[in-house]
Parts: sequence; structure tokens; C-alpha cells
Amino acid sequence: MAQRFAHHDGKDLEPAEKILKAALHSTLHPPKAHIAGHGVFVTVSRQHGAGGTTFSHRLADRLNAEGAGDWSAWDHELIEKVSAQEKIARQIVEMVETHPHNWLDVMLEGFSASEGVQHTAEFHVYKRITAAIRALANTGHTIIVGQGGRYVTEDLPGGIHLRLEAPLEYRIQYIAKKNDISIHEAAERVEELDQNRARFFHRYWPGRTLSPDTFTLTLNAGAMSVEEMVNSVIPLVHAREAGVEVAPRSVTV
Repeated sequence: MAQRFAHHDGKDLEPAEKILKAALHSTLHPPKAHIAGHGVFVTVSRQHGAGGTTFSHRLADRLNAEGAGDWSAWDHELIEKVSAQEKIARQIVEMVETHPHNWLDVMLEGFSASEGVQHTAEFHVYKRITAAIRALANTGHTIIVGQGGRYVTEDLPGGIHLRLEAPLEYRIQYIAKKNDISIHEAAERVEELDQNRARFFHRYWPGRTLSPDTFTLTLNAGAMSVEEMVNSVIPLVHAREAGVEVAPRSVTV
């Protein structure tokens, strides 16, 4: 049965809260016996304008429709629940990834604080986000969008790590249409968020890259429809659920 809950439109988020609470409980109190396939999860790293949220929710819907288990996609839902638990405004938590400066700078404009305090406060927020991500990944049947999920879960078994990219022109047009703004405004937004996400990764994962070999599969949203991308990923999920090796084996030359 599909798990359905609101993204950010003010509807009931109780199902999301239950999933996260169960995930956190499962992480703190792991079962004695591992259930095959239970720990399979997906992370989705995406360029802004590549349609990562749409793809992730469609993938969850398709997996549930095919009887692959009770899958759920986590993007803004994850941010909402972390915000609620920490009593931090959702917009502030989002700034951890998308704002060019420390979010504390925005909250405390004109207030003189040391850089060390600022980084400590921001790290506290991100620490809570990573705890939620790892709990959801450990529980399995979750699709985690953004927030550095690839690196947060790199030591956990069962992960399928996806990267969604697209040509710049495609992404600009996608954002313009989605937000009903001009091409010029969309171009500025894409450039700004690309830079901010680069800073986010440099801040928390210095020395790491988002090259294709970092991921299980890289998809070009500009050359494939959402359904085509979903169709490419579902066999990987089924294989991992069945315990079949999906990562390339080492080759001796």
C-alpha cells in the first residue's frame, strides 16, 4: 500500500511523522534478525531543474503499484519533520543547503557573532537532518532526495545512489515553466542554486565530487522522460531486493 503524505501545501503530514518516528525507533532498536531486502533504499542527487522531486515520487508510486513494498519519497517531508522536531522554521533548515551563507547570518542580521558559533549552530541543524536520513535509509523502502544523502549513507548496505542531470538550457526552461517566471529570472535562479549547492557540498564534504563514478546510475533528464528514467531504475531496485549484485565488479586486466 502506497504511503502518501503532503509535501509542503499544508495538508496532513501525520503519515510522514509516523514513518520517521518508526525509522528512528528501528535505528535505535534494530531487529535481531535481518529481513532480506528490507534495507534497500534510494538516494537522489540532482541538479536544480532536473526534476528530482517529480521523479522520486513517481518512482515510489510505481514501486508501490508493482507490489514492491511500502515505498515513500522524502524531500520536503524530511525537512518538515526535522524542522518540527527541532522547532526550527522550515525555511531556515532549507537554507542549510540552498543559502550562500550560513543560515544564522540571515536570522541574526546585524548581530555580531563569532564564525565558530555560526558554524556550530548550522552543523547542529544538519546533524539532525543526517540522523533522520540514516534512520530512513536503515529502515529501507525510502527514496531520499538531496541533502547530501549519497555521502550521508555511503557506509550503509542496500543503497542505490542516483544522480539526475540535464543540460543547462533544459533546466532553465523547466524552472521558468514550473514557477511561471521569465527565462531570465529562471537562469539567475538556476545559477544561484547551482553555486549554493556547490558551497554546501564543499562545506560538509570537502574533497568529494559528484562525478558519475560516485553513483550507481546517472540519468539525463533532458534526454529521458520521467517514465523512462523510472523504468531504468526499477530493475535495479528489484535486483537489490532479490539480493542480486547490481554494482559493477572489479575487472582484472
